[in-house]
Amino acid sequence: MLIITKQKVENLVFTLKENAKLEQCRHEVRRMLEIKAALLWWAESGKCCSWQPGASLAGEVRVLEDILAALEEGNISQASSLLGDYAAQLA
Repeated sequence: MLIITKQKVENLVFTLKENAKLEQCRHEVRRMLEIKAALLWWAESGKCCSWQPGASLAGEVRVLEDILAALEEGNISQASSLLGDYAAQLA
């Protein structure tokens, strides 16, 4: 996943319902986290934008870290809830 969209995040919530695909969800969330962390680094370096997206990206990174932690703990309901909240932010 190179572009993070509301639809793709919502699809992850449905994918979480299938325990066999838990590792796939972890992989997708890790990838989203890598993308957002790289964008945050770029924004904070001052090289990217005339506007300051850093605060927004920092919030997204925190949410993705929380989602990944919930997935790694096996807390599917918390991960699903956080993914739903994150999808709403992308609207």
